[in-house]
Amino acid sequence: MLLPERMISTSVTCIKKDVEEVLETLSNFGEFHIIKEAQDDVDRSEYRNTIQKVEEAIINVDALIKQFANEKAGLLDIFKEEQTTKTVVTASNWQTLAELTIEKISTVFKDIEEVKGALNNLGKEKEQLANIKDKLSIMETINADFASMKELNLIHVIFASVPSRNIEGLQTALANKPIYISHHKLGKDSNFICVAAPDTHYTNVDKLLKTYHAETFQIPKDLPDNTTDAIEELKNKLKDNAEKEKELTVKLNKIGEENKKDFAVWKETVENFLLLFSTKAKIVQSGPYATIKGFTPEARFSELSGELNRKLSGKIIVIKDDPEVVSAGEHSHEIPVKVMPPTKIKNNRFVRPFEELTKLYGLPKYNEIDPTPIMAITFPILFGLMFGDLGHGLLLLIGGLAVGMLIKKNKGMKNLCYIMAACGLAACVTGVLFGEFFGKQVFAPLWYSPAEDIFNFLIFCMYVGIAQIIIGITLEMGNHIANRKVADALLTSVPKIAFFIGGVYVIYNYQLDFAAWLSGPILAAIIPFVILVVGKPIYLAIAKPVKTSGEHEEMDSLTNRLFEGGDFFTRLLGNTISYSRILALLMAHWALMLVVYEIANIVGTASILTMILSTIIIIVGNIFVLALEGLIVFIHTLRLHFYEWFSKFYMGTGTEFTPFKKKHTYTNVVFENEKDKETDKKQ
Repeated sequence: MLLPERMISTSVTCIKKDVEEVLETLSNFGEFHIIKEAQDDVDRSEYRNTIQKVEEAIINVDALIKQFANEKAGLLDIFKEEQTTKTVVTASNWQTLAELTIEKISTVFKDIEEVKGALNNLGKEKEQLANIKDKLSIMETINADFASMKELNLIHVIFASVPSRNIEGLQTALANKPIYISHHKLGKDSNFICVAAPDTHYTNVDKLLKTYHAETFQIPKDLPDNTTDAIEELKNKLKDNAEKEKELTVKLNKIGEENKKDFAVWKETVENFLLLFSTKAKIVQSGPYATIKGFTPEARFSELSGELNRKLSGKIIVIKDDPEVVSAGEHSHEIPVKVMPPTKIKNNRFVRPFEELTKLYGLPKYNEIDPTPIMAITFPILFGLMFGDLGHGLLLLIGGLAVGMLIKKNKGMKNLCYIMAACGLAACVTGVLFGEFFGKQVFAPLWYSPAEDIFNFLIFCMYVGIAQIIIGITLEMGNHIANRKVADALLTSVPKIAFFIGGVYVIYNYQLDFAAWLSGPILAAIIPFVILVVGKPIYLAIAKPVKTSGEHEEMDSLTNRLFEGGDFFTRLLGNTISYSRILALLMAHWALMLVVYEIANIVGTASILTMILSTIIIIVGNIFVLALEGLIVFIHTLRLHFYEWFSKFYMGTGTEFTPFKKKHTYTNVVFENEKDKETDKKQ
């Protein structure tokens, strides 16, 4: 079926105290999409505060997982099946469980942050000590003695660090003064200088040093004046610093190791509580009752109703809402508007991988045709026409299937492999039709070789485009009918098809003989175009139908229809010509393979060495062409579908069907009342 799965708008009403049990049942059922719109005057500030705390806990546990539990992903990890074990989590209820879990996360996070803070302080201290040690080492190299310098009366000796970018300017500024200056490299961006100046020039020298951002250095008071002794003491301090850093690192890793097995459990628990609590915050409340509104697949409504009544012993009301679901919005004075059901597309296992491509463009709306089943046929066909080679097609087919079956983790990558396998199968078929095997015509084509009749193949490509565009406009007509817009189907889609076919008929039979066109055949295109422009405005003027929600009268005015008709004509012309890329990509494939074999021929087969080399060139060249051309053809095939085809009928603005369902990958939550029930059953 081309339309998404049919949905039933459902209201579930229960007593407030049973809400959690109802939500638990809905979660286990796994096929109920909740409309999260509260329409009452209940104060939800308490909900917001709790939700904020839970969200903070999720952020904290994510940080813990990132630091301690995330292992580096290897290239081959997607082929490994993830092994998970469930942890039994017990509590009296979800609120208590969430509070306990948040407290655990907060405690561990706080402990780790304290250790990290201490490590950070040690790091800063280490940097400072190392910097002082480097300066003192330079002073020791030039035999500087602080004790002796203090006894000087007529000369001032200054040690300072200066940014490397300023050292040249400083030297120039001090060049005309009777001073001694030496400088040594200190780290990446700094120099350490020694300036000896007479007492009379000290003030000017000091000003110049400040101008060039020099920082004067003095041996810290807790260190000896003797540089050798000071350096030795600094070494001891650095050693103590390293030992403390090691102790803290061990402590940090110990905290992480002791708790990392629980991080995933904690995260899943608080995420489930957040889902539950945020949903409760949106439920409509009236007195002692609560109403949960949502959508469930039509085929499973009876099953849902039976499950809820069984779990709550009939103390619940499950009803179907009017198909035209309405919501009053946040304010009661607002005009009710239709709520579009969510989209759940359902395809068989062979079509399902192509949903990845559809979702790239967007999900279909509820009453919009899902293009995936048709694209599962047209996508490989177009790919195969651009990549018609039996040898390369076999590699894509076998490789896609093999890798797709081996991938365990990445579902998107798995589906992409299956799509490439389908494209490889189509390439095999066209390769047989064209008689091409690894870039060479090694057998007689079942159809004909495009290389020998390029013009006719170009015409064939145009026919492929015409066929796909007509299918697209036909699907637009199907969308109108599905949305009960028969006038649009008859006065928009049908004239578009007739105009296109009429235009093709005129061009095919009369080429560019404009005189022949004007003798009558041009009417085959003009009449449908006129109907396209004036048909809907005339119908609206005569029938005056009642407008439905979302319709705008100005969209169907004569002026707007004229502009739309002109735009349709120009786009139609461009879209049809765009299918010539099928031939262009096929020719590119030939050209690349020709280059590979020509290079191999130049190397020749005169000796064993050249024979091996030319064989390597052929193998590597084929792999290169397969990878490069395969990627380019895939992109262009995607473009023909998204732009030339989807633009004719598809909006892709649907809301995804997201059933209310808690995750239980790492946890098995058991509440005390459930344990008591199990005990009673055993007794």
